[in-house]
Amino acid sequence: MIALGLALTLFAAGATGFAVIALASSPTAIALTEFGVTISASPLDLFFAGAVSVVVLGLGFALISRGTRRSAKRHKEFRELKQLRKDKAMAATQGAADHEASSANDGAKDSTAGSTDKGRGPLPGRHTTAEQHSSV
Repeated sequence: MIALGLALTLFAAGATGFAVIALASSPTAIALTEFGVTISASPLDLFFAGAVSVVVLGLGFALISRGTRRSAKRHKEFRELKQLRKDKAMAATQGAADHEASSANDGAKDSTAGSTDKGRGPLPGRHTTAEQHSSV
């Protein structure tokens, strides 16, 4: 691939050199008329005008390409940020629902956990204080 690129670059440089040398030796001027304006230019002038046009065209394409890549990157980052916010909101909602469910279960356990069963003492797994033991 590098060899092909190098060969094309050398070919373009050779063609440019040949065109400049061949056109510089031609004394003939070419008359260009458009919209009522006539311009007389040598072939070498036309060659350089074409070269400048190609460079400006290449810069225009480069700017368009850079702008579209930048826009696509920004759009991709925006989509990722939007998805991240959505995931975070879902996690927060899920966490709140889990918290409510666990506190509802804890509330149901707490209402029965401190009670005793008609003189049999506290329920198993419940820590009691010394006062509770003495009253039993």
